[in-house]
Amino acid sequence: MIKIFLFIVLWFSFSFSNESLNAQKQNTLYIHNLIEIEEKIASNFEKYLLTEFKIPTINDLITDEYLGSNFSLLNRMGDNIDFLDALNLKIKYAIRKNEFINAQDYTVLLYNRDLYRNYTTVSSEIADSKIDLSKSYVEFRLKSAEANTIYNILKAGNIIEKTCTATLVSKYCNNDKNSIRWYNASSNWIEYNKKDFNQGNITISSESIISSEILKLRDLKVGSYIFIKDKTKNVKLADDVSGNLQILKVN
Repeated sequence: MIKIFLFIVLWFSFSFSNESLNAQKQNTLYIHNLIEIEEKIASNFEKYLLTEFKIPTINDLITDEYLGSNFSLLNRMGDNIDFLDALNLKIKYAIRKNEFINAQDYTVLLYNRDLYRNYTTVSSEIADSKIDLSKSYVEFRLKSAEANTIYNILKAGNIIEKTCTATLVSKYCNNDKNSIRWYNASSNWIEYNKKDFNQGNITISSESIISSEILKLRDLKVGSYIFIKDKTKNVKLADDVSGNLQILKVN
């Protein structure tokens, strides 16, 4: 009888241990899947910026051109995957159900690591040994200088049209693969390189830009060349002692 009892105890212990190990493996695979979803969202956010010149919502990305129309945002550890704040490049912290948010739980530790992350990184805070969901999120980075230029223009409240026309007023537009333009109220434009933006050289449509768009030119890096279309080359100098914009014609 004692042998039978010991056998039953050992069998239950083994079964429980085996089930626990299987659950741990399943949760580990699930965390990898959550990270992969967040990585895909971040990379397609950048692709959308470079193509559409807008800040996307999560629904904007659920199309065949980006994540795919059948892409799933379901999450058994919390709410559906979504942006917390797309404008500030933040995704909701995915592990939200109470049984999973112990700060020392292996699922949380794995989720928070950067080991499987390329675009994303986790910012988390702890309160009473649990993840503070009100202060925790996943942030993501834009990889290309071009995407960062477009993002910073949009974040500042500006509009970027997908094509350039002379009817635009105080708006940016996509000129070609490498450049964007900004049009003023007189249909004159400033053309920027997407990669360098106001840290690089520019081309302007008319010499009148130099006197009419001082604030735009003031944002340029000292030493930048200002090419007037089909005419002269100028260079931006440091402001004079009175703070006035200084531009020198060099040919």
